[in-house]
Amino acid sequence: MKEYATDKLRNVALIGHQGSGKTSLAEAMLFDTGAITRLGNVQDGTTVSDYDEEEKSRGLSISTSVIPVEFREHKINVLDTPGYTDFAGEVIGAVRVSDAALVLVDAVAGVEVGTELAWGYADDYNLPRFVVLSKMDRENARFEAAMENLRSAFPDVKFVPFQLQIGAQQEFKGVVDLIAMKARLGKGDQVEDIPPDLKETADEARFQLMEIAAENDEALLEKYFNDEELTDEEVRQGLKAAVVNRAIVPVFMTAATADIGAIPLLEAIMEFL
Repeated sequence: MKEYATDKLRNVALIGHQGSGKTSLAEAMLFDTGAITRLGNVQDGTTVSDYDEEEKSRGLSISTSVIPVEFREHKINVLDTPGYTDFAGEVIGAVRVSDAALVLVDAVAGVEVGTELAWGYADDYNLPRFVVLSKMDRENARFEAAMENLRSAFPDVKFVPFQLQIGAQQEFKGVVDLIAMKARLGKGDQVEDIPPDLKETADEARFQLMEIAAENDEALLEKYFNDEELTDEEVRQGLKAAVVNRAIVPVFMTAATADIGAIPLLEAIMEFL
C-alpha cells in the first residue's frame, strides 16, 4: 500500500444500530474500489470485516475492524464498529480517533436505540457526520418517511439530503447527485442525465444546497445577496464548511448490500471532510 500525505487521509467510523448495514457498506467500498473481487455477505460469514470465527457464527460484529479503502489518490480508513450495546466501548474507541462518523440508519426500521446511543458518542467528541439511509431497496422503504423519522428523533439537527432516490423499494436503482446534478446508477459509476420526472425536484433541492453553502461562507453569502450565481466549486466549499462545523448533517442512500450508493459516498467523504 502506498504512502499518503495527511491531506489525503480520512478516518471515518461506521456507527449505528445492530443490523443497519455497516459491515455491508464496508464490504461494498472494498469491492467497488477493486480491493476485493467478490462481494462478501454477512449471513454467509464471508465479509472482510467480520473475520473472527465467533463473528462469522453469530452473523454480527463483535469488535471494531479497520478497513483501508484506497480511492482516487486518497486512503479512507473505515472503522466498522459493532451495533450491539454490549460492545459500546468499541464504538467509543472508534469515534475518538475518527475525523467523522457515518451513521447507518435502516430506511425501514428508522432510528433505533443503537442509533441514538451512537449519535450521543459522536456528540461527545464533536464529530461531523453523515447519515446513510440503508436498505433503500427493501419493501416499505420510503425516503420521505425516513427523513421525517430522523427529524423527529433529532429535532435540533439540520438534516440535508445530498441525493434523491431513483426508483423506490425493489425498483431502487440509483441516486440523483445534487452536487454534480447527475444521475448515478448502479454502484455509482454509471453517470447519466437526471430523469425528467425528477428534474424539477432536483432543481429545488439544489437551490436549497446553494443557500446552505452561502450561509456558511461570508464571501459566498455576499455574492449570493448580489444575485450572483455560485459556481460548483463554491457550493462545495460552502457545504464543506457546513459539514465540518456541524451546521448540517448530509443524508445519503444505499441498497441493502450497499452495491448501490457506495462510490458517491466515498466521493463525499473526500470532498466534504
